Amino acid sequence: MKKLYLLLVGFMIYLPASSQLMKGLDQVSSFNEGLVAIKKGDQWAFMDKQGTIVIDFRDDLVATSQNDDDIKAPVFQNGRALISRTEDDITYYGYIDKLGKEVIKTEFINATPFKNGFAVVMNYSKKVVGKNKLLDKDVVSYQIEEFVIDVNGKALTPMLHTRNCVPDKIKSKKCPDFTAVLLGGRMVGVKTAGQKWEIYRF
Repeated sequence: MKKLYLLLVGFMIYLPASSQLMKGLDQVSSFNEGLVAIKKGDQWAFMDKQGTIVIDFRDDLVATSQNDDDIKAPVFQNGRALISRTEDDITYYGYIDKLGKEVIKTEFINATPFKNGFAVVMNYSKKVVGKNKLLDKDVVSYQIEEFVIDVNGKALTPMLHTRNCVPDKIKSKKCPDFTAVLLGGRMVGVKTAGQKWEIYRF
């Protein structure tokens, strides 16, 4: 009887144990850089491999496509994840670190996740080009500018494919499209207005 009891105790010790870490989630992603994105309602959070939420649920995390598939979720790449905020109907993008701290200000009208230490971001500028005397108003020109940044937010290229834009397009929910693409190494390709490509080293 004693042998049977020891056998049963030993068997119970080796049974695989499973425990529920979380329930009621609307979406989960796969692990990347040791963290998985989880979604409840309209908010995302990040959880580590021990099941601890390391960045609490928040509504500013930006979901992007993962590995060329249709699944969209926030992701850390090179220790940075995209966040956004909306002001005056314009959405601005920036980045947080793995502590959830904003380390690159939300000031870009479009931004890519980091890849190999670099990201492409987009800004716009407005310039007074004249005066409408009849209406007594400034005539303003808006321009989109793209450039490459490092994980500290430092610009590594001059403005790429600067072009005019319409303010209403900046205010629309859809970001202006990028014409600059990271090629790998320290090279970036830029599609010009004539649908031709230029390559720059930075």
